[in-house]
Amino acid sequence: MTSPLTFRRMVRHAFVMAASATLVCVLWVLVAEVMGWYQRPMHILLSFVVIPVAFLSSGLFLCLRVPVDPPAWERRVAWVVFFLSGAWLTMLVMVWGALSRGMFPGPA
Repeated sequence: MTSPLTFRRMVRHAFVMAASATLVCVLWVLVAEVMGWYQRPMHILLSFVVIPVAFLSSGLFLCLRVPVDPPAWERRVAWVVFFLSGAWLTMLVMVWGALSRGMFPGPA
């Protein structure tokens, strides 16, 4: 069994790594857009792996306060990651809902 400090450290590393991976994926998509490269793997990785991990790990990090409170900058970054990734997931769910109801026309 892991101690609370070890678990908190693992959650912290997960949210920092997921936030970093999000930045790398977004930059990769921007470069791929300019260069005309294939982008589908990065979009899938970003939307279905990295963003949900960032959302869950930053939310869990914000809930854990044992044994001591983290520094203020760390909590601010966690809040930013939590809200931005939550907004992305909300938009993704709204698009899925619209697609399931046939709100977007298909190819002509």
